[in-house]
Amino acid sequence: MFRITMLAIVLGLQLLLYLIARRWLRGRFPARPRLQYLLAVPFILFNGAMTWVLLARPKIGAFSPWFITLAVNPFYIWHGATLILGVVVLAGLLIALPFKGLRMLLRVIPRVGPRIRSMEATPPAQKFDAGRRTFIRRGLTGLTAASFGGAAYGVLAGKSDLEYTRTGFVIPGLPEEFNGFTIGMVSDVHSSAFMTKTDMDVYVQGLLSLRADLIVVPGDFVNAMTDEVYPFAESFSALHAPFGVYGVMGNHDYFARDPERVAREVDGCGVRLLRNDNVLLRKGASTLTLMGLDDVGRPDRAASFMQTASKNIATPGPRILLCHRPYFLRQAAEQGIDLVLSGHTHGGQVVFGRFGDMTITPARIASEYVWGPYRLGAAQMFVSRGIGTVGIPMRINCPPEIAVITLTRT
Repeated sequence: MFRITMLAIVLGLQLLLYLIARRWLRGRFPARPRLQYLLAVPFILFNGAMTWVLLARPKIGAFSPWFITLAVNPFYIWHGATLILGVVVLAGLLIALPFKGLRMLLRVIPRVGPRIRSMEATPPAQKFDAGRRTFIRRGLTGLTAASFGGAAYGVLAGKSDLEYTRTGFVIPGLPEEFNGFTIGMVSDVHSSAFMTKTDMDVYVQGLLSLRADLIVVPGDFVNAMTDEVYPFAESFSALHAPFGVYGVMGNHDYFARDPERVAREVDGCGVRLLRNDNVLLRKGASTLTLMGLDDVGRPDRAASFMQTASKNIATPGPRILLCHRPYFLRQAAEQGIDLVLSGHTHGGQVVFGRFGDMTITPARIASEYVWGPYRLGAAQMFVSRGIGTVGIPMRINCPPEIAVITLTRT
């Protein structure tokens, strides 16, 4: 059902753009009707491919490198650009709809309609209308160029611009021995044809260069296929830290047909999975509790899993929780969690802008927590942008991230 819904949305936006582009061609080149047929070619080609991809779910990793370069990348550039363009155009039409409706309503009112039509027939009004149309046409041309340019950059380069982020959290009651304790974090690896072992090796070496006390990987090791775990395991087996390397399962790890095999391979490569349980990190006579949840979907399950993960914690002190999805900060606050480390959102992956702490991205539809630090009561949370991609393999204004988190007493 999800794939059918996504297909309907994509095809609807594509039809809207096609009709607008065809109308523009008719007005711009009225003596060249063949251009309309040429315009239909990329829409038919790329949307036919999209239908096949969503319904058949082919293994892109099985495609040869030359095919990915010459066919798969243009496919994603097209759909990335037209998705951005379609959303912006649709938003503009929806904003203009009430004004157009009001104009149509006024035109049919007996006493008002003739005056409006008379005003519209005056040279100043016609000049203004022509200028408005020219402005919209040029704006759409510029928006189209920006969308395709941005999508090309996002697919070919944007998803490789690694950024290191350093964030500090004050943890009440943190033992003196853990003051300045550092955590290296990557999330949402999404091992696939677009996140190869060679790509992952770069991030692993980046993590190792930080010499963090602890390394965490909160989920989405694979994209959707069980076999994608093997390149991940081979690359991430090189990770090590004084207090260990820990992870939790993400929703895409459960999309694989054999999630338990994914879990075994991840755990076996040295990334110890916390599956609704906890581990005590000891430094001298002091301890710090690290908890981890399996991927959860509903808030009531999150609270239940947190209670399970809290069992057998006999030592009082700060608690850090690994939870793939960042939706459950309220439940974490109720359970007395001090710090939650999450991913899942990819920081939006395609970001239109930031205003203060607000990230303008379609991902906000799913989560109010998109990227960075958050607080609710005594509970704090950090949401990573991750390093991989999902859906369209591109990042725009949202580079992949290795986060370095420092815990302090004050």
